[in-house]
Amino acid sequence: MRYKAYRPSGIIPAGGLVLMILGGFLGAFLVESVYVYLLGFLSNLVIRFLIVFCVVLGLCYFMAKLTVFSKIRNRRAVRIVALVAMILAFYASRCVYVDLVNEMWKRGANEVLQNRSSIGQLLLRWGQLFVSPGAVFSSLYKILPNGVNSVNGRMIAGVPLLLIWLIEIMLLVVLPAYSASYVSEYPFDEAAGLWLTKREEWPVVYVDNYREVRSQLKLKNDGPLLNAIQQLEYYQREGEESYAVLEFYRRGDYTGPYVSLINVKAIQSGPKKLTHKNITLCRMCDIGTEEADELYQKLKTTRDELGIKSVSFNGWLADIAFKKGRKSSKMTPVVTKESQTEEIKEVEEYLQDDNYSEEVTVHVPKVTPEMEKEYLSKKNS
Repeated sequence: MRYKAYRPSGIIPAGGLVLMILGGFLGAFLVESVYVYLLGFLSNLVIRFLIVFCVVLGLCYFMAKLTVFSKIRNRRAVRIVALVAMILAFYASRCVYVDLVNEMWKRGANEVLQNRSSIGQLLLRWGQLFVSPGAVFSSLYKILPNGVNSVNGRMIAGVPLLLIWLIEIMLLVVLPAYSASYVSEYPFDEAAGLWLTKREEWPVVYVDNYREVRSQLKLKNDGPLLNAIQQLEYYQREGEESYAVLEFYRRGDYTGPYVSLINVKAIQSGPKKLTHKNITLCRMCDIGTEEADELYQKLKTTRDELGIKSVSFNGWLADIAFKKGRKSSKMTPVVTKESQTEEIKEVEEYLQDDNYSEEVTVHVPKVTPEMEKEYLSKKNS
């Protein structure tokens, strides 16, 4: 039996494509229009910063959810479609911006605020500008040297205003499009018809025969890997010892068939320093839905019996938490010179390996002079 790693099917549903473009455009345009009006009449820097933060966060969340509902399983298509939708929405918001500035120059900000135009009049003017890109860019060119509103009593124009526009492109176009493409990196369960957007990482026992597992995978034999996964047990860490991390990909209470297994090897490279090295055994490998759920429930039962609090992470926080979770304040015993030499050889070997992920160096506190003396004596012997 050949071990199967996840590969996107590349399916692009027509309904999902329309939803991604139209939904992304309309949703982002609505949010950015409100954003333009709020920043047009509010000059306090702190309030403007909070508005920008909320708008960017909302757009990123909206595009991520839209990607989930669209079910486009082609990563390149997701990136292109999301970027197109965000560019169109940003251009439409510039039409709103130009119309607001023109009205302020004609009637004054207070008059515009007190005698507001109807929704029909606004949509008509915005539509006329949307189909006239030349007029939009010409108006932006006129606004640039003059500015339109002040921030904390200071008029923003010229180069500072241009920099603000460029930052807005980054925040309102690039980041939401990236959030959509980030979701597409998660596996899609074709059988269940849904994205597995929740990644949970569990500490498990270290896989000692990882060399055999990886060598057999190169020979297209996944037997040792599947046996190692089935025999995994929950591991409660007590210090900086080696352990492994098993990743599940879930959606709500549903556990998908894909798991990732990574050995985290602790290598002592000095009396006060440990080096942790990731050794990837498999990445998003399909072990079957029933098998994955059974393994998940087994680990969950063991964790509950140990009374350990449930902590799960999703998305970007998972990467941060995984790196942070490797650090501990407990001391690891000093190794012998022979074992240290063997570990150094392993580091040099896996630094050349394509599956090498990263290194994290941590400093171990509370090293007594006796321990350091013992280490140096063994090192020089």
